[in-house]
Amino acid sequence: MKSAILGACCAALLAGSALAQNAPFKYPSWMWEEGQVGAWHKERKAEFEAKRPGLKVEATVLSPANFENVITTQIAAGDVPDLMPVYTNMLAPLIREGVLAPLDDCIAASSFKDRLLPSVKYAQKDGKTYGIPLTMSPQSMIVNRDLLEKAGVERIPTTPDEFYAAAKAVKEKTGQWGYGFPNNMSNALFPYLQSMQWIVGLGGDWSKPDGTITANSPLTIQGVTWIKRFLDEKLSPRGLDANAIRTMFAEGKVAFIFDGPWVIVQVGSANPELAKKVDFTVMPTPTHAAITGGAYYTIPAGSKRKAEACQYLDIINAEPAQRAYVEKLLQIPGTDVKLSPEFLAGNPWVGKMVEIAAKYPGGLGYAPPGYAVDAAEFRQIAADHLAKIYAGTATVEEGLNQAQKALETWSKTR
Repeated sequence: MKSAILGACCAALLAGSALAQNAPFKYPSWMWEEGQVGAWHKERKAEFEAKRPGLKVEATVLSPANFENVITTQIAAGDVPDLMPVYTNMLAPLIREGVLAPLDDCIAASSFKDRLLPSVKYAQKDGKTYGIPLTMSPQSMIVNRDLLEKAGVERIPTTPDEFYAAAKAVKEKTGQWGYGFPNNMSNALFPYLQSMQWIVGLGGDWSKPDGTITANSPLTIQGVTWIKRFLDEKLSPRGLDANAIRTMFAEGKVAFIFDGPWVIVQVGSANPELAKKVDFTVMPTPTHAAITGGAYYTIPAGSKRKAEACQYLDIINAEPAQRAYVEKLLQIPGTDVKLSPEFLAGNPWVGKMVEIAAKYPGGLGYAPPGYAVDAAEFRQIAADHLAKIYAGTATVEEGLNQAQKALETWSKTR
């Protein structure tokens, strides 16, 4: 009887193993169809499939706005990827819930172990590493110099007052928008991120590392007051999301946005002539903080193909591929890589981006200090109150006082 049970178990394991061998390699991402970024990832996919004949990558495209909710729902339902990128803000809750596999053995056997950037520390807990940096590109000020010239603005602003004056001049003299930022509240992340640009840029934040809520602190009030000023004076468009703002900038309809280098890639593709007059430069805020979100490659603990996933990571992080990530996509990769002098000579702003990333990283992971695990809930509460302020149903102080109370109440129940 015992022999029969063992035989049945072995047969089941063999059947499961055969099924796993025939199953595709699951790799969902928001990046598969993102222009040149998508093309770069498809090249790595082709390399992987060439080295693993018969194993096909199931490249599922998920929306960046809904990626976190969709992927966590799928994993909870048992549909587990073999490799997946995650936003920085997703790391802490996924590690806490045991969703991610430690990658230390994978890193130790890799060709890139000595080139990982210090940002890998953000993916470490209790001596184990759960993520490998995908990109840590800073979000800073992107400038349309053509509009500044037409408005008679002689130099790029370096202070909030200069920034306001330049944005106003562009609106009054060209009819185009001075400053574009996402204030469509359907996705809390983007308006919250934009508030960070100002609040962290002034030296504050929505909270402190010890969990103290600072939603109505003087610096938070000052930062949100600046943002509302641009809306009230019609220097910024209302009701648009991040994609709409980026498209308007690429069309030459906005002078300033605070965003990442992927916008310049978009401009280069959609409007090559304008790309010649676009700069990526230091934020005009006192701290010059360049909010840095980034993303990491991870392997879910439930993956049946961890060995193959490690091989895939070695392909992604190979030095030639990482160099192409910078020189073709104009983004900062997750490993240290030497760029060609020819490339730097033709793209001087990339050198500025690297300098900004080194000097002024801020707001890593878009997470409120002390609330990395519950960042999404925190951001939603903050965004709900920003919506009232931007709509004019509450003053800045009223709205932030209400946010303070709501966040303090929520923090006691989490």
